[in-house]
Amino acid sequence: MPYYEAAYFDSGAVYDAPNAGNTVTKGKRMAGNPVPEGQEELLALAEDMADGCHNHEAAIGLEHNKEADMRAAITALRNAEAAFGTAKGNRQAAFDALEAADRAATEFLTAARGVLAQFLGNRWSTAWEPTGFPDMSTAVPKTQDKRMNLCASLKIYFTNVPAHEVAAFGVTAANAEAKFQGISNGRDGVDMKEELQTQARQARDTAFKNLRKRARDLIYELDTLLADDDARWHAFGLSMPSDPDTPEPVVSLALAMGAAGTIVATWPRAVRATRYRPFTQIVGVNEEPVAHDAVHDLTVNLPGFTSGQTVKVYIIAANDAGEAQAGPTEQILVP
Repeated sequence: MPYYEAAYFDSGAVYDAPNAGNTVTKGKRMAGNPVPEGQEELLALAEDMADGCHNHEAAIGLEHNKEADMRAAITALRNAEAAFGTAKGNRQAAFDALEAADRAATEFLTAARGVLAQFLGNRWSTAWEPTGFPDMSTAVPKTQDKRMNLCASLKIYFTNVPAHEVAAFGVTAANAEAKFQGISNGRDGVDMKEELQTQARQARDTAFKNLRKRARDLIYELDTLLADDDARWHAFGLSMPSDPDTPEPVVSLALAMGAAGTIVATWPRAVRATRYRPFTQIVGVNEEPVAHDAVHDLTVNLPGFTSGQTVKVYIIAANDAGEAQAGPTEQILVP
């Protein structure tokens, strides 16, 4: 996905506003209000835009992108993201069930191998061939495919040679069939949940694109209705075309510990920012702050710190016109 649609914002092309009856030259207005690519930042902007519509759509004369339209697109994305999260959880549950079935099959095969060794000997020979143990070996197979297939083969073997069953150890044709079905059903379950997860991700991505388009279209419509210095641009979470091109600074920063040695930094959207660069400084270790890769969302994981370190963090908002002043510095003690 592109950083933002540069052709929409910077090309200087002419945009025909829907039913507006005129044209406007794009340029500074569009470039000053790029639509975020990060989902968190997009949702934050969209909420501001919906609030702006609520307060001003009638007075401004918005016709094509009203509060109801914006909130419907926001809700669709939030619901799609929730459904995607559920689908991921369901896929993981199916995978865990498959892993449990595979472990049970491995335990069965280990027991079956021990029982069969009493009848067929410990070392591979042609006597082992009817059992289905693969690769001319009496070892339990190392791959799931081969373990599943061996369970199926042992079901046939113990059906044909019931004298080699030992029910006390669970080494029976019925148990071999059950273990085969456990893996087979588990694999089918994972495949199904993966398909549903893919569908949910595609639906989320579509909702994300639709919200970006709705936000972009609202900017276009405002561009035909508001003057460059109309303060109501700010009510929509947007910059006035007469504002400086560089973004406003990040106004606050929250730090928390995530996984071992990882600092999680979170901040609110900065006006006109399209990316954010985090800086860290370990007190007593770094003489100067260390810059990290820029991100497009409103949170970042900063790994690699050790217990007892005190770490200072700040964020610099940026866009293609330049960088803002550094946001506030916060510090955290790594436990």
